Amino acid sequence: MISSDTPRFVAHLDMLGMSSLTKANPTKAWEMLSRLDEAKKKVLDIDIEIKDTGELIVDRVRTFTFSDTIILYSRGNSEHDAIAMFSLSNELLYQASLFYSVPLRGGIALGQFWFNEENNLFSGPALVEAYEIGECSQWIGVCTQNEAAKEFTKMKLAISERGGKTIVPWSVPQKKGKIIEQQVLNWPETYAHDWFGPVPLTIDVFYRQFEDTFGPYESLPQSVKSKYENTVNFFNANFMAYKPAVSEIEQN
Repeated sequence: MISSDTPRFVAHLDMLGMSSLTKANPTKAWEMLSRLDEAKKKVLDIDIEIKDTGELIVDRVRTFTFSDTIILYSRGNSEHDAIAMFSLSNELLYQASLFYSVPLRGGIALGQFWFNEENNLFSGPALVEAYEIGECSQWIGVCTQNEAAKEFTKMKLAISERGGKTIVPWSVPQKKGKIIEQQVLNWPETYAHDWFGPVPLTIDVFYRQFEDTFGPYESLPQSVKSKYENTVNFFNANFMAYKPAVSEIEQN
């Protein structure tokens, strides 16, 4: 067992609708797992480079996958660990959901975490908290525990290429109609420079990539529809929140 008093960053991500899909269409569910695995492999192969110094951040985050659940955990709580966890969680959410059509939600926490990779044993308050804050949210996105968010906001990556915040407070819809104010990964801002879709984004356009797996949007239960609506609302509010400075407009 790996045990230490040093806190670690832990992320817990899983796919929306996997249980229902497995019961209804196990072949399609297996296909989705294969896509998720492809997305994970692609993300873990990405080099994380600190732009100012050109330094590469390697081997700071490990992963474990069981069915549609992916656990990411860092070696410690250093700045490099924070950068690696922030970058890989964002990239996995973005790649899996938008390029592999696997809708993910998740949570990230900073705290105690123990693991035995030989026997696939994992435990600790950080894992439980990451699971709870992610599993309760009704959307495609990643929530962060306050302690983890504080560390993320210290990074230069906390400001996007166009000058917006990549960690933001958001009223996250929960199960049973509750809404909780949480710090979340602002993926629309992080990847604004890569976005070529319509703005504002519509439900029709966003859900199109998931229709082959989950069926027509009109046929979904309202509880499922709301998850996609919540995601689109988040995207539009945060992608369009950025206002360029006058000097930036003049340059363009």
